[in-house]
Amino acid sequence: MRWIFLILTKRIKSLRGFTIIELLIAIVVIGILAALVIIAWNGIQERARDARIRSGVSDMRKLVEIYNTEYGNYPKTTNNPQANWHAADARTDANCSNGSSQTDWIPGLNVILPQSDPTASTGVNGIKGCYLYVSDGTDYVISAWNMIGTSQSSVLYRRLGFRQFQSDSSTQFYTCNDSGVGGVGGGVYDISQDYYKHSYTISNITNCNETPPPGA
Repeated sequence: MRWIFLILTKRIKSLRGFTIIELLIAIVVIGILAALVIIAWNGIQERARDARIRSGVSDMRKLVEIYNTEYGNYPKTTNNPQANWHAADARTDANCSNGSSQTDWIPGLNVILPQSDPTASTGVNGIKGCYLYVSDGTDYVISAWNMIGTSQSSVLYRRLGFRQFQSDSSTQFYTCNDSGVGGVGGGVYDISQDYYKHSYTISNITNCNETPPPGA
């Protein structure tokens, strides 16, 4: 009988429950794994969103080039001849809280245009960006302005574009390598404040000096 008792005792010990320390370790490990999964998923979502935005801007370029081939000029939003078009109110998409806020932010194309995400908070200072377009018929700028969460310097990166969103009612206009828009304040460059690096921009403008500031 004694040997049976010893076998049963050993069997029961082998089937004992987890200790508190073991449970805590398991919870910590599960928490770490869950956090890694969330981070990976968010990264996948951000890359997919950026790819859609980049594709949308590229598609709009193709359409305005087709328009130019057919009509001899680009879809026009202004007659302002100034180099930086400071008086020209650029068009913004329907979900934009700034500017014209209209679905046909590139006039005359007669297609469904991409619209910014009204819930997104990306770009400089977490401010929501928008699609913008401006053209005098000869030159044009198409931009997913301040819509990119991670600053970039290679894909559709131009140091021309628009300006900071100052208020819901402020107008938008094209600028060339503006220091304030480009992250320079008090003579010091801050990449986190560089709107150009948080945007995808396409333009046929070639007379803008896009030399970046030191550190950009």
